[in-house]
Amino acid sequence: MPSAPVRIKICGVTCLHDAEAAVAAGADMLGLIFAPSSVRRVEVETARAIAAAVRGRVETVAVFQDAPADAINATVAHIGCDFVQLHGQEAPALAAVVIRPVIRAVVVTAATVENGVRPWVQAKNVAHLLFDRPKAQPEAGWETQLDRLWRAVTSETDRFPGSFVAGGLSAENVPEVIRRWRPYGVDVASGVESAPGRKDAGRMQAFCRAVRQALEPV
Repeated sequence: MPSAPVRIKICGVTCLHDAEAAVAAGADMLGLIFAPSSVRRVEVETARAIAAAVRGRVETVAVFQDAPADAINATVAHIGCDFVQLHGQEAPALAAVVIRPVIRAVVVTAATVENGVRPWVQAKNVAHLLFDRPKAQPEAGWETQLDRLWRAVTSETDRFPGSFVAGGLSAENVPEVIRRWRPYGVDVASGVESAPGRKDAGRMQAFCRAVRQALEPV
């Protein structure tokens, strides 16, 4: 089992009420999405209020998709978040000019090759990888593809601190994810919602409890 607690990132928080409920449930990180196409997109001023309210209790992650560096940095400076997550077709060089540590999302498919992931491991200012499922049509055999990439990344460097697993997680399946991959963190959005962009306090509590219990000795 992991030697340290698995970090819990609750992503797609869109209001202060849900942010406070996530903190109370036991989240370690809150994801604030700025991708225009996302149903969980948060307004900048709302994100700023959330980041200010939870500062010192949890970390906040600003999530972007194919945004230019100047727009990312302006938003991040305004809201005062802790990390930037890049979730598009960005080049690894972008991480070096972002003003917060980067979490790089990797959508895992049969076409995702190790040589496409390694430059992010080696890039300046990349703190973590986040391995995600395809959204539109989740691939059969996704777990096998993740196994392949996970071994390639985690076996070749001692400096890289760890990776997240995301995509389709819930209180019911997250213990098996933790046992199988021993991730640095897990990321959940729809699995703790009552509707897209609306978090459910009970589901967040159940998810966080399931993560903590997965770490307990059998």
